[in-house]
Amino acid sequence: MRKVLLVSLLGLVMSGCATYNYAEKVKMVSFDNELQQGKSIGPIRGEDCTWTILGYQLGGRPTLDRAFINARNQAGTLESAGWKSSDKSTKDQIRYINKVQTRPDGFNAANIVAKNCIVVTGVAYK
Repeated sequence: MRKVLLVSLLGLVMSGCATYNYAEKVKMVSFDNELQQGKSIGPIRGEDCTWTILGYQLGGRPTLDRAFINARNQAGTLESAGWKSSDKSTKDQIRYINKVQTRPDGFNAANIVAKNCIVVTGVAYK
């Protein structure tokens, strides 16, 4: 009995745990504490991406928090890939996002070049 418990516990420990960087059924994400309703600026998209070239991953895995930061700063493709920093001032940033959706995105070109992304979409308000 002890061996069975030990083996099952060892198997559980060796398998590890995985966390997923996706949000489901989120109605609103706010970036500040202001309670007044903002002005809609329309649909917004933010992403965090990682490139893989010849099997070597360039940078860390894409994360949900960086995708939200890039959505808030309205960052472009280079910012979301981590190759350039966004120069947006705080007055140009989004205050909150309604109807938030996240999804994985990217491509794999025969394991030569691959792009893995987390994409955040929603309706932005300032």
